[in-house]
This record gives sequence, structure tokens and C-alpha cells, in this order.
Amino acid sequence: MRPMIAFGMFFTALLLVPSLTASASSPTWTVDVGPGYITTAPAVDDRGIYVRTSGFWTGEERPEVLAFTRDGEERWRFSNADVVQHDMAPLLLVPAGQGECGTWPDMVLVGWANGRYDALSASTGEALWNITTPSIGWGITGSSILDGDEVVFPGRASLHRACLADGQATLDVPIGEGWRNGVVRTATGYWVGDEAGVLWHIGDDGAAVEALQLNGSIRHAPLVIDNGLLLHVQHTTSSTIFHYDFTTDVLTNLTGSGASPAVPTAHDNFVFFGDDSGVTSVRCNPVCAVVDRHQTTVNGEMVWTSFNSLQAPVNTPDGGWIDLAVNNTGTFTSRTFVTTPHDGYGTAAPGFGNNLRAYGNDAGVLMVYLDDAPSSPTSSYDAQPLFGALLVALTLGAVAGLASKNRTHDAWRLFSLFLVVLALLLLPDLSSSWNQSLTRTEPAAPEDEWNPQWPEAWLGTQVVVMEFENEVIEIGGLVGHATVLELTQAAAQQHNITLEVESTNLGPLLVSINGTSGAGWEYFVNGARGALAMDDAPVQTPVVLVWRLA
Repeated sequence: MRPMIAFGMFFTALLLVPSLTASASSPTWTVDVGPGYITTAPAVDDRGIYVRTSGFWTGEERPEVLAFTRDGEERWRFSNADVVQHDMAPLLLVPAGQGECGTWPDMVLVGWANGRYDALSASTGEALWNITTPSIGWGITGSSILDGDEVVFPGRASLHRACLADGQATLDVPIGEGWRNGVVRTATGYWVGDEAGVLWHIGDDGAAVEALQLNGSIRHAPLVIDNGLLLHVQHTTSSTIFHYDFTTDVLTNLTGSGASPAVPTAHDNFVFFGDDSGVTSVRCNPVCAVVDRHQTTVNGEMVWTSFNSLQAPVNTPDGGWIDLAVNNTGTFTSRTFVTTPHDGYGTAAPGFGNNLRAYGNDAGVLMVYLDDAPSSPTSSYDAQPLFGALLVALTLGAVAGLASKNRTHDAWRLFSLFLVVLALLLLPDLSSSWNQSLTRTEPAAPEDEWNPQWPEAWLGTQVVVMEFENEVIEIGGLVGHATVLELTQAAAQQHNITLEVESTNLGPLLVSINGTSGAGWEYFVNGARGALAMDDAPVQTPVVLVWRLA
């Protein structure tokens, strides 16, 4: 009897522990286009899906562009026999049209790492025209843009413009050597960065000017917001997000961030940046400032969806794609994961269109979900509560059986054991719910704690105040720090303040600031006394964080 009871209690424990893994959803169809990588987002039009492969260093295989119908039938494929390196330039779909230099059909434009730029027929995959650009170690790795009846794309150390109808070159300007350095257009011309951290401006007449010199590498197309550009500059082990107002020539450091930046994306007046430390939301209205940050690992492309969310590949062994819902202030409001049967490392954003979603990963697997396809019948029945109830009933039955045999002492022991195990299993959830109930009050606005004597430049930022008995230290202009601990450490580092933090069972405890301890320190967020450990207490931008001696 006792082994059966022990097994029942153990199995009950397993049932009551919340599941931490998400089940993978099955795509409508899947195709393995490897052994190369899929490093850029699949492109989608009314005909179906286009995907490129990359990363063939040995063997006879070579990178390709493949076209599929929306039902998974291969329509055509185009190979580049001269490429063995990583092809990172996104595909560009061009609808049929006409201009001053002629007419053209629906096309797929693709730049290759050997420096060749091809225009392929979207219908047949036939090469319509191509341009050869210099390859210095590698060739074309950045994104292209359309400019009227022309296409503009960066080479390895040059910027090119060509007619869509016949590929006739209209611009060929030398610039610094780049990697994945896409181009963007404004009213005054084109902007593109390079590996040396130079931001280039190229006028319509071909005049190239070094507009900025930054310490790092610019590995994405600058993002245009009003009269400014946002840049994510990569350093050796970190990165920095900048805003550059090209009308006033003012450069603003918005925040430091993690290593290996992703390719940022914009929506309305929001810009989203990714790297090893997470995804950062920046709002420009009109001044640009960090709004929110979510911890994850995103090193590739990101895309804005029609569901008011941001999707990006999570570049970890488990992979998958993260989906972050965003509200009208730029704050991340919820997080979900798009999981597949082939999750793994990935840098390619999903492709959307024509009621389908296409996902590709570093293993070379393309997975397509048809959102208008009938789904397989699945049961929403959850057997876990039934099993839990059954085992509870068996336990109570065993207790009743022992009692009926006048073994009251054993019955109480069994029932007490059951209650203890159940309480231990429920303790984390009860603790979490209790904490949430204590901290569910609506936080006060930072304006309530604003000091009119503070500099105007601190408006809309994170401000830290440390109140000593005879002195007050005030630090402002911080942005993007996610917790009380992180914000406090950033303020201390910026102003050479010494912190003594002690680890306790309840979390880190701030013992002293600049050697002053007293009876300890406690924090207030926008005037509200802190209720959580400082590494668990979230803060936003703007916020006023005050530390006071207890």
C-alpha cells in the first residue's frame, strides 16, 4: 500500500508542475533546401514563395534561389556556380512596370557574395540581366532599394544604381568596405554605412561625403525617422544605438546594448533593435528615446506583422521565433513563441503575404503555414485535471480505507503527507500570486516626482536620486534599463559611485552607497515604496528612482 501511495503522490507532483515547453505547430508543408543556410527572409507574392540558400564552403553544392507555389510545388531554381561564401543580401521582389529607360516584367533581384547582381524573371527564373561589381574578400551582402525605375544596392566598397529595364548602370561610387550594409534614401540622396563606422552620404550626382565617423561597424541600412537616421553600431563585445539629425548634424547616444546587433526594423515612429542582450524599442515623438527592452537573443532580421507585433528569429540552439506584442507607446505588452518541428539556430525573419507565413532556419528548412487552409481536427481536452482529481480521489480513498480499519493514526499520517506535498507544489504559484496582489496598484506617473530644477534634457529619461543625510546625488539622462538593480548600477557606474550589494535569500540587497550604510537603503519608484527585490522590480522610461536611508 505504501509504495502505491508514494507513486501516486509523485505522479501528482509531476502533473501539478507547470509545463515549461511549448508544443510545436505543424506547418502546412516543409521542404529541406539545405545543406546551406536560409539567412534572409523568404519573399512572398501572389505566385508563392521565393527563398535563397547560403553558406556552401565545400563540396559541389552552390547557393540557389528557389521558387515554390503556395502549395509547395517547386516552380524553378537558379544557381550561382561561382559563390562559396555567405550570401546575406535579402531578395527584392519588383512588380512589372515601365520608366524612362524601358519596361520590365515581375522580377526577383538578388545580390551575391561574389559581387554579381542578378535580375531574374519571377515567372521562370530566367536571368534577364546582371551587373558585376568588385569582390574584395566578398561582394554584395547588403539590402537593395527601389528608387523610381531604378534599383540601388551597395557593393563591397561601392554604391551602385541601375535601370530596372536593362541593368544599365547610372551610378557607381566608391565608398568604404562594408558588410551587410544596406542603403536608404532621403530627399538629399543615399545613406550607407561601412565596417570602419563611417556613415556615407551620396548625392544624386554621385558626390560621396563622410557624414559621420563612429567607433564601430554599421551593418544594416540606416532607418529614417523624420529628419533623422537611427543606427545600431557594433563594437567588439557591445553596441550603441545612435540618433543622427542630418539637418542639424547632431548625434545623440540613445543607449548602449549587447553584442552582435540584428538588422533593425521600423514601424510608424517606432524603431526596434535586437542583439545578444534582447530587443529594444525606441520611440521618436519627436525626440527619440528608449521605451522598453525585452531580454532574448536576436542577431538576424526582424519584421513587423499585421497583428501589431514584432517577430524575429531567436538565435539559440532551441531557436524558434519570438512574437512581441507592442502597444501604442512602444511598450512590449506580451510575449509568445512561434515554434516549429525544426527549431534551431536562425537569423532569417519570417515572410508574410497571400494568407501564408514562411519560416526558414540555419538548417536550410523552409516551413510554410497556409492560414486559410483547413486545420486538422485537434482536441482541446486537457487530461491533466482529470488525472490530478483521480489521484486525489485515490489518496482520499486510501485515507478512508485506513480509517475504516481503525488505523486512524496511519490515515492522519497519509492525509498530512498529502497536504504537505500539495502545499509545497503550490507554494511557488501562491507566492507569485501574493506578490502580484501586493504590487498590482497603478504606478504613479514620473511627473509626480519631477523636480523643476532638473535639466530639461532629463525629461523623458530615467532619473536616479540618492538621498544621504547631508547630501543628495541626482543622476539623469539614463534610458532603457529594465530593473531597479540595472538602473542603479548604470547610474553608479556613470558617476563613479561605489555600491555594496549583498546577496540574500530574498534577492540582492543594497547595503551601502559610497560607504554609507546606516540601517540600510530602500527604493521608491515614482514615489511608491518598492515591494520586490531590486533585480525583480521593473522600471520603464521615463521613471524617477529614489534611494533613501532606512
